Amino acid sequence: MIEILTGEILYKEPGKVVINCGGIGFSVFISSHTYSSLGDIGSRQTLFTFFKVREDDMSLYGFSDKKEKELFLELSSVSGIGARTAIQILSEIKYDRLFNAIATADVTLISQAHGVGKKTAQKIVFELKEKIGNLDGISALGAVMGTTADNTEAVTALVRLGYKNADANLAVGKVIKEKGKNISTQEIIKLVLQERVKK
Repeated sequence: MIEILTGEILYKEPGKVVINCGGIGFSVFISSHTYSSLGDIGSRQTLFTFFKVREDDMSLYGFSDKKEKELFLELSSVSGIGARTAIQILSEIKYDRLFNAIATADVTLISQAHGVGKKTAQKIVFELKEKIGNLDGISALGAVMGTTADNTEAVTALVRLGYKNADANLAVGKVIKEKGKNISTQEIIKLVLQERVKK
């Protein structure tokens, strides 16, 4: 498995970059987000990578951000969504927005990606909404919404009270955004539960 590539950029274009690693030029499929973060030709670049091997295809996919790679892997695990479609979705919807869209079941936003209809978008939400709350050890969604590692206690407590992981992260992130990062865990839980009662 090729997990990381570091080398000199030989060539780049939207959707693709060629990196020279020890005299070997690796052709790597990339999203528009990763393309925009690349250095100039001749500069050194590090990419988090995924090497997909099938009987009729061997393809290397690269990402400038580890969280984008993690979401790519989750997307490509959805039935009917291959690696090429996953990288296309990430090219059209930046990964932090996509995290948020999946967590909040924003089917309209997801279905705006080329080749993704409403039914496919619903399938993505259905299969990934629970999974994305635990990406990278702490909630990747929490990182997007402003939840810090210190507030994972609030998320854990809410899950024990019956919340789904992604919903707990979203609720905690919302409270922190409104009240500030210095709010206590106890106060976060109290405000989240109060909001639930209102609904």
